[in-house]
Order: sequence, then C-alpha cells, then structure tokens
Amino acid sequence: MNDTSVSTGRGVRESERLAELHAYRILRTPREREFDDVVELAAHIAEAPVSFIGFVDGVNEWFKASVGLEIEEVPRERTYCQFVVGSGRPVVIPDTRATGAPMPETGIPALPGDGRDREIRFYVGVPIVVDSRQVLGTLCVVDYEPRASVAPELVSMLERLSRQVSGRLELRRANALLFEERDTFSVLFEAAPAPLLLVRDGVIVRANHAFAAMVTDGDASSLESRDLSAFIEDVPDTTDSATESTVRNEFGQTIPVLVFHTRLTTGRRVYNLFAVADISDRKEKERVLEEQRLKAENANRIKDTFLSLVSHDLKSPLSGIFTMLDLLDRAGDSFSADELRDTIREMRSSAAVLVEMINQLLNIHRLQSGRVELNLEPVNVRSAVDQVCLTLRVQIEAKEVDLEIDVASDLHLVADGGLVREAVFNLVSNAVKFAPTGGVIRIVARGRSIAVEDTGPGVPVEDRPDLFRHEVKTSRPGSHGERGTGLGLPLVADIMRAHGGTVSLDEEYTSGARFVLEFPPSATSLHP
Repeated sequence: MNDTSVSTGRGVRESERLAELHAYRILRTPREREFDDVVELAAHIAEAPVSFIGFVDGVNEWFKASVGLEIEEVPRERTYCQFVVGSGRPVVIPDTRATGAPMPETGIPALPGDGRDREIRFYVGVPIVVDSRQVLGTLCVVDYEPRASVAPELVSMLERLSRQVSGRLELRRANALLFEERDTFSVLFEAAPAPLLLVRDGVIVRANHAFAAMVTDGDASSLESRDLSAFIEDVPDTTDSATESTVRNEFGQTIPVLVFHTRLTTGRRVYNLFAVADISDRKEKERVLEEQRLKAENANRIKDTFLSLVSHDLKSPLSGIFTMLDLLDRAGDSFSADELRDTIREMRSSAAVLVEMINQLLNIHRLQSGRVELNLEPVNVRSAVDQVCLTLRVQIEAKEVDLEIDVASDLHLVADGGLVREAVFNLVSNAVKFAPTGGVIRIVARGRSIAVEDTGPGVPVEDRPDLFRHEVKTSRPGSHGERGTGLGLPLVADIMRAHGGTVSLDEEYTSGARFVLEFPPSATSLHP
C-alpha cells in the first residue's frame, strides 16, 4: 500500500476543497471529547505513540485532536498528510526511509517530543471525507520506529473511525445551521417593528423589544413567565383574522390594538404567536372624523352643549353677587364697616371673574370665527409687559410676589398689540394665581419668544394634554383658593394661532411652570 504516485492536492479543485473546509467552521475550535476519543482509540488500535486528527488548509495542517503531540499545527509542505488530501486515498508508509516511499520536499518530517525533534519512521493516514466528497483532513497514526508491514485491518479500522469523524463534522454543521436559523429567528423576532409575543398555555415565553417598549420600560426579559392576560384584554382564540383588542401597559395606559394570532407546533408542544399592531392613530382619526361628522350634523346642539359647559361658571359669580346684595338689603344698618368691606370685596371679585369670562368668551368666538383682523404693527414688548404688570399690580402686591422682568426696552415684534397684551396678561395672571406668597415670577423675552416663569407647583401631568383645548376645562384653584375660568390658556393658543405662532408648556422646567409664546419669523424683532 506504499503509493509513490500520490498528489499533493494543489490542482484547480483545491479552492473548492478549501471553501468546503471553511464552511464547516472547524479550524482552530476548542477541543471536543468526541474527537479526543477517536485519536485515543486509533493510537490504541495501532499501538502507536502518536495519533491525530488534522485539517489541512492552504498553508498549515491544524490538529483538532491528538495523542503524543506537543504542537497545534505544522506547515502543510512538511507533512505526509498532504499526500492523503491530494489523492483522497489512504497513505501507508511502513518505513519512511524505504525506497519509493512518498517524501515531502523538505525531507522526512520530524515531530517534537522528549525535548528533541524525532523523525517519523512509520505513518498511516486515511482521508476525512464529508458528504460533498471533499477531503478536509486526515486521521493518522505515527511511530518513531519503522515496521515491516501494516495489517490491512488497521487501515480498515482507521477508515471506520474516519467515518465517525465525518459524521461528527456533519452533525456539527447541522447544529450550526440550526443555531443560525434559531439566531436568524431571534434576530428577526427582536428586530421586527411589530410587537411580537410567543406564548404557551397563556404564559409569555418570549417577547420582542417592540412589545416590551409598548408595555414596559423596554425590558423584554421582565415579561417572560408572566400571564398574557395581564397585558392583552380579550385574547383572541381565532387564527382566521385579526381581532381588535386592548393592550394595558405598566404605566396604567390602554392602547387600542389589532391582534394577529398564529399557532406553532414543535413536537408535542403548541405555541401561540401573537403580532400586535397599535391602531391608536387609526382610532384617533376615526374619532376626529366622527367628531367632525357630529359637528356638521349637530352644529346647534354642539353650541348649546358648549354654552351649558360655562353656564354654571357664569351663574356662580352672578348668584354670589345677588346673594350678597340680598343680604345687604335685608341687613339694613346691622353690617359693621369691616363686614361691609368684605362683602363689597367678594362682590367685586365675583364681578371680575364674570367680566373676565365674558371677555374671554367673546375673544374666543371672534378669533375662531375669523371676524377679528389682526392689526399688525411694531409692538414694543417691554411696554406691553409693563402695562400687563401694572394691571395686575394689586394681585402681585397682595401675594408679595417678586416680579423680575428681563425684556430689552428696544425689543419690538410685528404683531397685534392688543392681542399680545391679552396673551401675556393671561400667562402672568396664571403665574400670579399659582405663585406662593413670596414667590417669584419672571418674564423673559428674547428674539421672537416671550416666556413667563413662576415658582408655583407646576402643571399636573394629567392636565398637560388638555391645557389649550376649549372643550376640556383644566382650571384649578390658585395658591390662595383663587377661582379661574379655564378659558385663558385656550384663548392664548387662539391668539398665537392667529399670528402663526405657538404657545407651549416647557415640560423640562422643574421649578414651577414656564409658558413660552413663540412668534413666527414674520414677526422678527426690529427697531421702528
């Protein structure tokens, strides 16, 4: 079996073999017990001091498992294994010095051992062939003493062990592909923009980031082993069509959704895959369309409804005034001077609220109906702010509020002066209302913006979405129990909208409340 015509495997098909070798991802992997068992058994069968499984790339032979070796790889040209790979057949060399024995160009290979390089005198190598019929490497036994002959049974046994190595390689490759598919599923599952849930027996097995972001702070692992019903109401059992449902998140919010349901069977286990689509936008559009339809069909009823919303607030100050007048009429001269002053003060307060509400209702109606034409002119912002503060001087002094005005005397905006003062008045009035005794109100103007800040309690989170809406009243009592109409901020929003600008609550301001009027570029500051 000493074949002197073996090839070194450097033909045109070598690139295909190397591609197949790299596809198995075996090179320079950690030791594995299954491969170690093979080389130990081969060494025992051959009664050889050295046995190894080697994979041959374009440069080196790397040893996946070995017995009696102190190295991990050798140059390919210095091996007998190059002949096994090139021929695809076993190579048997009882005596490497015998005439006609295959010989590497570098001479008889030597292996390190016992502190010195020892010359190989006996070699038997069989190819490791995979399903594609490519030879990836060899299973070899080596001795440092020559032998007279080699029993055919030894080669046969090594070939059987080689097939075990090939089977192990195929299994590793299949597992790698399975892991890749699993990883691909995981990547797709996690990267899917739609919220996904894998559920078994009503318990969440896995949730992707999109669903975690919908119901928690984004921690998908925290959802594992939790009941699906804790998050999705009316879990659909059908797989035929999408079902409208509601998702509850951990922040107390509910989200309208469409739920798509698919059953997955693996072995004896049945999983339910749920895909969730947030339909909040659709529901909001449906709500707006329905609202517009109702407005178009029931304009008069909507008007009556709006009037009924404010009728109580209109009646309350009037009722208070009439009650006090009736009390004065029946009391005659029995009121003391202090009681008389208190009664008059209460009537003035009720009348002021009534006048403010009527004025705001008129302004809102005019702005929304488009019957107010803006009188655009250069407006001295400092002058407008000073006029507002003068109007509110009594309230400011009563609360001992520290008023800070940071507005340049030459700052001008092209706007409607009366409406600008009205907008600033409402913001400053609100600030005074909620400022504590001895608090601070600061008015700052820069460029096209005017900001009003206070050191009050700030705006409750639940009120923020509705601050500028007419149909929702968010008014709350002031720091001294002052009443409000709930129409001031919606009016400011209308004024700014008429100018092409905006009013907003600075939600990052944490020292109280900060409202900002932002005028459009057309109102750019100028010097008249």
